[in-house]
Amino acid sequence: MKKMGLFGGSFDPIHQGHLEMALRIAERLELDGVVLMPTFVPPHKIRESMASAEHRLAMCRLAAQGHPQLQVSDLELTREGASFTVDTLTALCEQYPDTQWYLLVGADMFVTLRTWYRFEDIARLAVLCTVPREGTDETHLFEYAADLAADGIECYVDPYPVTSVSSTQIRRRIAAGETLTGLVPQGVEEYIRQNGLYRRTEGMETRTQDEQFIEIIRTRLSDYRFHHSMCVAQEAKRLAEKYGADPNKAYTAGILHDIMKDTDKDAQMQVLGDFGVVLDEIEQRSPTLWHARSGEVFLRNILGVTDEEILSAVRYHTTGRAGMSRLEQVVFTADFTSADRDYPDVAVIRSLAEESLTAAIRYGVEYTIRDLIDRGRTVHPDTLAVYNEIVLSEGNGGQTK
Repeated sequence: MKKMGLFGGSFDPIHQGHLEMALRIAERLELDGVVLMPTFVPPHKIRESMASAEHRLAMCRLAAQGHPQLQVSDLELTREGASFTVDTLTALCEQYPDTQWYLLVGADMFVTLRTWYRFEDIARLAVLCTVPREGTDETHLFEYAADLAADGIECYVDPYPVTSVSSTQIRRRIAAGETLTGLVPQGVEEYIRQNGLYRRTEGMETRTQDEQFIEIIRTRLSDYRFHHSMCVAQEAKRLAEKYGADPNKAYTAGILHDIMKDTDKDAQMQVLGDFGVVLDEIEQRSPTLWHARSGEVFLRNILGVTDEEILSAVRYHTTGRAGMSRLEQVVFTADFTSADRDYPDVAVIRSLAEESLTAAIRYGVEYTIRDLIDRGRTVHPDTLAVYNEIVLSEGNGGQTK
């Protein structure tokens, strides 16, 4: 069979590190070629602006000149929308049934592969390949590859690192008026300067952060869960305006609160383990709680979300906790009262939410505790803590009706 590599990415801009990796893998694995494929919407990167699809494609073509092993494809750009790697590989396998595909992934993204949409199918369709970056600790990379191999997943990690270059570094150098010598091919540098890229807004596509988040959850969630997330975002914003939380943060947290809900349980555990999160005994026995913890970890470490209020609202939207911030209270309540909810007591808690967040949270916690007890399930200590905090704050000595 023919052996071809697929190297997708935002390529904003493409640089020598990308080329070195593609050419290295092609040589080591004796590939017939590598396809460079710029993505329309990168599924794991948050940027307010990026060079247009037309410019990124043109730069890839310039970079590939002089390298007969490299080809450039506009498949994902013409498809538009969020770029699903599994869909691209499926299309390529159908179009070229006599070809074995090798998926090239940057080292930073390689260790998140298990979180990718339909990862099992990706691993079935292609050999997973990466190269370490110069100056970084390679231990985790090789351990991750060994873990994949132990599960029967074919992968390849080249033992020698490539030059450490990043598109972010290049964009900063352009903004500062510094040279790009040695960082990008000469033709790419000339193209960037001729078109004024990364200095001003011409030729740049701008999307708000929330628009990018919506695109990302659309790729990760079922239609039902996506609709629920958008309903929670709207309700969280409304409640924030009513009760004095930041409406913009509430909307963002609502969008993101279930980002890992439809992710395979094994993949969630992998994400938690990769970033050193150890679940307590009750969490380990309660898989329905994992998505809140893995969601917070995914947002912090993979999507690069840094707002601690938003991260905390995602982490505690299921269990609650004592001492919740107003934003946490809003998102916790919105998850109970969003427009898509239709459980038996939803009208009651919606009515309470119009009068008092505390009353709504208490009712929601009591509803959760009763449901768990009826099903013989454990109750997380954080849920008990928020219940006890509310009861004690009511000044009745802890005696409930």
